[in-house]
Amino acid sequence: MPSCWKWVVVALILLFFLLPSLQHGLKGGLVAGFFSLAFAGLGQLYVREYGRGVIFILIAVFAYMTTGYSAKAWVFNNILFIVSAIDAFSLGKRGIGIL
Repeated sequence: MPSCWKWVVVALILLFFLLPSLQHGLKGGLVAGFFSLAFAGLGQLYVREYGRGVIFILIAVFAYMTTGYSAKAWVFNNILFIVSAIDAFSLGKRGIGIL
């Protein structure tokens, strides 16, 4: 894939998250939860909670870069992604997170 197409994909992803989310209620919560299961913090960005999203992303990246491939790191990352998904689902459905 040429490098210009990579930037097009990045731009489309950013546009998707920066456009106002038109989905509220259960559907918006499910979409946000799915995004946070894919990577912690993306669901919070989807529901326009940028502060929470950046915090979850920084924690996930820091944990990935510093812990290596140990079993404890795997458990911590899974717990982080699940908590992030539950928080994003709650934000998308009710407008109030769990944290």
